[in-house]
Amino acid sequence: MRLTAILASAFLLSAGTMTLGAHPAAAATQHLKLTPTNTQALLHARSALTDIDGTFETVSGTLAYDLEAQTCQVDLTMDVNSLKVGSAVLRSVMLSGLMMDSDTHPTMHYAGHCVPKIVKGKLYTQLVGNLTMRGQTHPLTFAVQMRFTGNTLTTIASSATFDQRQWGLSTLLHSVDPMVKTETIITLPSSSAKQG
Repeated sequence: MRLTAILASAFLLSAGTMTLGAHPAAAATQHLKLTPTNTQALLHARSALTDIDGTFETVSGTLAYDLEAQTCQVDLTMDVNSLKVGSAVLRSVMLSGLMMDSDTHPTMHYAGHCVPKIVKGKLYTQLVGNLTMRGQTHPLTFAVQMRFTGNTLTTIASSATFDQRQWGLSTLLHSVDPMVKTETIITLPSSSAKQG
């Protein structure tokens, strides 16, 4: 049994010549409403019995970004009760009071901003912010990867690994690995479907 994770998302970076959804990068901040249609919030965990892959089917939030200025802000809420995992038994354990405690804490929330970072001469982006889960808020930093089709930014993927015990989740007598990987994948709209 494994539990939780959060997803969050991020983006940023890139040169002023790249396009976003067939629109040239502009100095103006772009806004995207995050929904289950364009945002996947995933978690990956391990237990003594099995690997656990889950997805939050109900997410909401906002993404604001300016590629030219290399800035972004993300605000993402996940409905804990919308967590989908392999079996009903596993889901019950994950949503229980020992784990995600969905009755008392029905949502998880991540808010953060993009920070460019140079490592060994290469520019990377991190999403730096805070995750609230089970009523506790702690810092969590995601590594961000931008995916392109030609010169068009189409997807922003972010990932992080965290120790679930920091948020008060049980390891169920050490049967659950405390380290959880979370991923968020945001698909940017094409020019015809662009929100703003």
